[in-house]
Amino acid sequence: MIAEHGELVMRACAVRDAGGNGICLNGHGRITVTDSTVTGTAKPAVAVEQHAGAVATRLAVSDVAGIGFYLASSGNILLEDSSVTGAGAEGVFTAESCAPVLRRFQLRRTREHGYLFTGQAAGTAEDCEARDVVGVGIGVADRGTTEITRAAVSACTGAGVRLSTSADPFFRRLHVVGCDGAAIEAADGALGRFENVELERCGRNGVAVLTGARTSITGASVRGTAGAGVLVREATLSLTDCEIAESGGDGVLVDSAGEIAAVRCLVRNGKGSGFLFGVGSSGTLEESEFTANNADGIGVQSELSIRIADCLVRDNHGSGLRQTRGSTALQVLDLRSTGNATRDAYGSVSASGATTATTATTAAPAAAAPAPQQQQERGAANDPISELNALVGLEGVKREVNSLVNLNLMAKRRVEAGLSAPPMARHLVFAGAPGTGKTTVARLYGTVLADLGVLRSGHLVEVARADLVAQVIGGTAIKTTEVFNTALGGVLFIDEAYTLAAGQGGGTGPDFGREAIDTLLKLMEDHREDVVVIAAGYSREMAEFLRANPGMESRFSRTVEFENYSADELVTIVRSHCKRHDYRLDESAAEVLTDYFERIPKDGTFCNGRTSRKVFEVMADRQ
Repeated sequence: MIAEHGELVMRACAVRDAGGNGICLNGHGRITVTDSTVTGTAKPAVAVEQHAGAVATRLAVSDVAGIGFYLASSGNILLEDSSVTGAGAEGVFTAESCAPVLRRFQLRRTREHGYLFTGQAAGTAEDCEARDVVGVGIGVADRGTTEITRAAVSACTGAGVRLSTSADPFFRRLHVVGCDGAAIEAADGALGRFENVELERCGRNGVAVLTGARTSITGASVRGTAGAGVLVREATLSLTDCEIAESGGDGVLVDSAGEIAAVRCLVRNGKGSGFLFGVGSSGTLEESEFTANNADGIGVQSELSIRIADCLVRDNHGSGLRQTRGSTALQVLDLRSTGNATRDAYGSVSASGATTATTATTAAPAAAAPAPQQQQERGAANDPISELNALVGLEGVKREVNSLVNLNLMAKRRVEAGLSAPPMARHLVFAGAPGTGKTTVARLYGTVLADLGVLRSGHLVEVARADLVAQVIGGTAIKTTEVFNTALGGVLFIDEAYTLAAGQGGGTGPDFGREAIDTLLKLMEDHREDVVVIAAGYSREMAEFLRANPGMESRFSRTVEFENYSADELVTIVRSHCKRHDYRLDESAAEVLTDYFERIPKDGTFCNGRTSRKVFEVMADRQ
């Protein structure tokens, strides 16, 4: 112990198995220590308190029962090229307004925190590392204001960096990888600024800003998170010049009472929406791009003030911009939307309370346009239930789907009332001939379930046998799992699903269809609350498909039959084509068409709505 005005110089020394501290300074004591080690202490290996000062170079602490470095002094502290390997508590604990200087400091195998700056701690840390922490890599709390430059955090069981209780640190060039929690978490009124950060492969979010935090991030790269890349809930976040890619959920999710300002951000290849404004959220998006996400580019569920200006949404698997609740508070300026799977839909609440849908100016979508019988009439409401009921024919299908929607709505209301939800069969078989609207109904069903909160995003992933089955042993399970994971939060639609069971020996031998079925059944059970699987195909073949595996019928307990269109319904579909393309169908031509549709064979070449479209195209060509 060095106390009062004592001074000590240590060079190439070793302190082992002390029952208290290895080195302890208080009063106005001073120490200069170089090339030394402290091992196996019962209390903090190095404690610097009151007004003491310390300069340590190449001081290594290892295998101690408590804290590695306890810093709570108003004196000058400089720690360079030092380390803590194996501690029962924090590697470096800084409190009592202490302002140390840490340079090239390494921590491994500590607990609770790697570094913790609390109690108005200040100071600086440069080129520091925290690895294999059972807890949080770097914590800043209780109005701490430390400035941290070039920090690397990896393999923590908690968050990589956590700010709380009015902390206001500044991070520059932070790298966080492979932590089980969020890469950066700010909560409980924390502030904090981050510049030029890289956040990779974390088990929750890249950034989570919660409960009263007000944080700003500039120049961030967020990749491969298990959940949303960025989450804002009951807090405020400023994002500038950031890229969020390959998120396991939404790229950016602004939840209840969250507020965000995002400028010049790129959000791409997420498994949910690129950017989702949840109920009760608000904010602005400017000069940003949302591309190749598995649901909508931008989703808006909030009725509060939201401004979207000079943004690009392209090649998303849902809409470019989709608003689920009408509101005059949504302002959209210079939105460029191209290559998205479904049309944009947003608008405002009219005086009567009905939603007025607005379709953005968009380029042609990447996916083929739905068949004409699947198109809603001009001016029809944008509500997915209204779209479903506006489809030509399919009365039995509409009854089945509306019944399923009502069951899900009832289950939701029971849960909200504190009652148990009834058991429900989510996965469906759509059986029927081609061209009867199975894909369109599946897409609308997913959208309805998302609006009810049953599914996270409701996006549709459409696959066939070739997307699931590989040609090498062991490849099918991997391929099927990868495809299945892209549908989490939405609907996996397997077209001509019976082909999975149509190989030699029912999918054995050189045909790996049965392996795909077995893999799907396990994944459906593991993720039964987060996905709806719809298997589609001809009625007779789908009945055989259900018998291909003992667990199939229990997973797909409800079959929705899609009947062939009647002659009158097929003529109605031709009329819808004429109307959309500014043609007029003469009544005498309609009579001829009715007779034609009644006479044509309903064999394997008959494609219902697609047959109507082909007839219209021939009529237009001949004119």
